[in-house]
Amino acid sequence: MSQDAVAPRAVLERHTSAVRRLTHLTVALAEDLDQGLWAPGPLEQALASRLLVACAGDGQFTLARLRETIWEGSVALTYAGGGRLPRLLAQLCEVTERPAPEAGPALSAAQRLLERTARTAPAGGDEH
Repeated sequence: MSQDAVAPRAVLERHTSAVRRLTHLTVALAEDLDQGLWAPGPLEQALASRLLVACAGDGQFTLARLRETIWEGSVALTYAGGGRLPRLLAQLCEVTERPAPEAGPALSAAQRLLERTARTAPAGGDEH
């Protein structure tokens, strides 16, 4: 077999695992939000809201929109809430970079989580 015959399959498998990682991160973060183990702080809420507004026209995450959101969060975002939101955003970047039909449910779940993050007030007014 030539390298050409193997490369597309490798890329597809890597992308599929990226979708799985996005699904896992989204489910874990949503469960922690449900159980009160993670509460998005003001920075995370503002950035989630900003990303959703940027995507409102066409409903699509794009690399440019995700990168702009991460840039706006700066270094502070990597520490806010244990860095969980930026990990989700980074995984969204990886999945968005190579769109595939099987990514739809994972992207929809991530969008719903971001919607919850944008409107969820931290418990007791404290940032976790």
